[in-house]
Amino acid sequence: MNGPYDSYMHMALEQARQSLKQGNHGFGAVIVRDGEVVAKAHDTEETTQDCTAHAEMNAIRLASKKLGKDLSGCVLVSTHEPCPMCATAIVWSKLSGVVFGYAIADAIKEGRKRIALYCDEMFARANTDISLQHGILKEECALLYNRWVRKEVAKLRDASDEDFSKYNEELAVRRLQWFREHKDKYLDVCDSLLMAAYEFLIDKLGAKKEEMPIVEKSENKIVFHSMNFCPTLEACKILDLDTRHVCKSCNEEATDRLVKQVHPSLRFSRNYSKLRPFSPYCEESITIVADEMDLEEQ
Repeated sequence: MNGPYDSYMHMALEQARQSLKQGNHGFGAVIVRDGEVVAKAHDTEETTQDCTAHAEMNAIRLASKKLGKDLSGCVLVSTHEPCPMCATAIVWSKLSGVVFGYAIADAIKEGRKRIALYCDEMFARANTDISLQHGILKEECALLYNRWVRKEVAKLRDASDEDFSKYNEELAVRRLQWFREHKDKYLDVCDSLLMAAYEFLIDKLGAKKEEMPIVEKSENKIVFHSMNFCPTLEACKILDLDTRHVCKSCNEEATDRLVKQVHPSLRFSRNYSKLRPFSPYCEESITIVADEMDLEEQ
């Protein structure tokens, strides 16, 4: 069931995505009064080289231009819990409420740099009665601050096809090194080369079998539907990149080279008509190429 602030949080999330596209830090904020949007903003700390240009501060400035410095009756909706600077600005602007998705405490657990001074504590010290709601669309907000997603966003933003080829080669080198360190793990326990390659792939991606279920299996081929967490997918969604191009350019060859380490006759491929986010899953397959198998046996 949608809550009263979900639609405004979706607006804040879109602001945060715009921030990341522009090379900023991925924070979004919306100020609402009586069901109407007064201001929308994201952080511009990098693009303006202003360390105070947080999403909440920018939104407060925009709202104040319309309504004056007294924002009583307004609620601020933010993807992330406001920092101490922004919380203080919220107090001075007399905002009536704050709604946020992702908490400072969660960010600290993720290893991100934050000041461990929380909104409820700041508001209590200021002796205000600002209402506070947290955890609104928390999972969607959390994706913005996931370190693996952030790493992919930084890598893919403004990347060229030449960069994609470079990333694919770097990934292949890392995966081949990983295989050498783990090659005895499945080769002796799986009943077929296909299953050994499938188990290796699940392990390398840190996925569970139920997240990559086999939907078709024969002597020479398995087809599976991947629904595991994928930082590249999330980064592409944030940056409005086409996963069909990015995944083919950045990692398909690297994955194919990984399964070939199990046996040279194996091939990895994707069905690009069934790829997330255009489909609920990524349809992928591992196949035995008979000619290669025959050559190995001669």
